[in-house]
Amino acid sequence: MNRVVVAALVVAIAGVTLSGTAQPFTADEILARVEEQSFFGTGRGSLYVALSVRIEEKNQPPSHYAFRVWAKEYPDGTTKTLLLYADPELVAGTMYLAHIPKEGPDRMWLWLPDLEVLKELVSESERRGEFIAGSGITYDDVASGFSYREGYEATLTGEEQVAGHPAWTLELTPTQAGMEWTRIALWVHREEFIVLRAEFFDRAGKLARTLTVPELVTDEVGLRPAQLVVESPLQGSRATVQIEDRSGAEIPDGYFEPGNLGKLKL
Repeated sequence: MNRVVVAALVVAIAGVTLSGTAQPFTADEILARVEEQSFFGTGRGSLYVALSVRIEEKNQPPSHYAFRVWAKEYPDGTTKTLLLYADPELVAGTMYLAHIPKEGPDRMWLWLPDLEVLKELVSESERRGEFIAGSGITYDDVASGFSYREGYEATLTGEEQVAGHPAWTLELTPTQAGMEWTRIALWVHREEFIVLRAEFFDRAGKLARTLTVPELVTDEVGLRPAQLVVESPLQGSRATVQIEDRSGAEIPDGYFEPGNLGKLKL
């Protein structure tokens, strides 16, 4: 499982409180609680989010994106997510749809409004294509969200304070050859099970990516990061995700049907 934490679009939106408790947990149980929050922190039911992303690359002017996201979790454990590119104008109206079952393969589609083409992303190369140029975020990353237990073994190493919040510290090592990261370090909020910081080390043992949550805020859905920053020190790039709006209002099932993408008025 090559899961890049980038979940810049995943973690930033996640953050629904599950249950505050001080009882002891194993490392695997902590990761399970992180994953229970589901793709965009839906936990259960529906979630709508509007967000902006700023990409900064070495020797390049900053680029800006805006997105609107609708996500819904179903009783069988399947999560369906529709993401609309709202800005810049060049890609506005493009839609990305993902169906992520509890078990089995994900399915992903891309709607290209200028061509009026609906394309299912099937091949590995399509799925590993960059979701946002320069971000390091792939379509597969966005579909997968936070899922660390597959392909990694976790060890609970202690507790620390992160930005004023009590956090579990975990060390993840791969259980099979060919994994993208040789080591992952995680800091997970002790009560809310939100990932507050993550560090990813490449096959050469170098720190290749960091994810940080500078601040947590509360909205009508629950606790969440106000902002999330993903940095790639080796490439000199930085992605900053800012949450503009979030709502738990019910979303029609028709939003998640591939055949409807060209008909939706969003």
